[in-house]
Amino acid sequence: EVTNSMFSTWYPLLRHSTFKSAVLKPLAPEFLSYLQTDGIFLPDNEATPQYGSRIDAVDSDSDWSDDEPDVHVNLDSTSAEIRSALKELGGSVFPRMNWSAPSDAMWMATGNTLQCFSASEVYLLLKSSDKITRDLVGARYEGVAVSVEPELVLRQWCNLLPSMEFRCFVREQELVAVSQIDLQHYEFLEDMAALIADKISAFFQDKIREVFPSTSYCFDVYVTRNMDQVYVIDFEPWTHSVDSGLFGWQELVQAAGFLGLRLFPKNVNALAHFSGKYSQSRFPVELTADAYQKSMADLIEKMAAGTAS
Repeated sequence: EVTNSMFSTWYPLLRHSTFKSAVLKPLAPEFLSYLQTDGIFLPDNEATPQYGSRIDAVDSDSDWSDDEPDVHVNLDSTSAEIRSALKELGGSVFPRMNWSAPSDAMWMATGNTLQCFSASEVYLLLKSSDKITRDLVGARYEGVAVSVEPELVLRQWCNLLPSMEFRCFVREQELVAVSQIDLQHYEFLEDMAALIADKISAFFQDKIREVFPSTSYCFDVYVTRNMDQVYVIDFEPWTHSVDSGLFGWQELVQAAGFLGLRLFPKNVNALAHFSGKYSQSRFPVELTADAYQKSMADLIEKMAAGTAS
């Protein structure tokens, strides 16, 4: 299951329904070693990006101990591959590895995004990310370690509206639910909800259902604001460790049919500020389905009390 959600598995099947990307592999051993070496530093011959001032300066003390890592590494061959991909993909990309993007390292970038214009920016994001480290160590599915060949993926940068990103849940080849991803209330989505759900459902039936090799899984999509296009962003395995958005896993497992599209409710919009750092990464984890359901129950109770008075 988890290998089916690996980028290089699904991208060839859906390349016409997603954003143009380049998969770099096999990766040079020195590049993999660099990513797993402690500390944040750039390879030789790479210029520091403008946000490099945020990096802890390499220790300038002359009395390093012998076991401190060698911060000099030459990655010219990998840098050349990255520059070639940048040119092919329009000049800017966002990086990821087999399963994860370095969304936890966006603090490194002045624009607070994953957009990279150079190899050095790619290196710094990857080097600063715990998610990338976990990818390199290897994924685990249902407690079992999964060993695969590491891959660096560079995806064409597109300015996506967070409001139009949705997580979809498929059980036994049937779409059972769709959840808004961004932790904010967007009033305009309420009028578009039915059409969005229909668009995503049609996209699933036409492009994914008969192509993706798993029977139960999650996938993220982007719907253009004019509703003309739906693009697949990523896939996740069907497992409780995956963020279930505004649904609970028990709901998803027990669903007798399509539960519909669930949007972030207006009455709990204050929680978006509390969890903003997760909405920026596009994979919210702080707002649980329990919080959503409690907020809706509170709203119904308040409405009932208002009617009674």
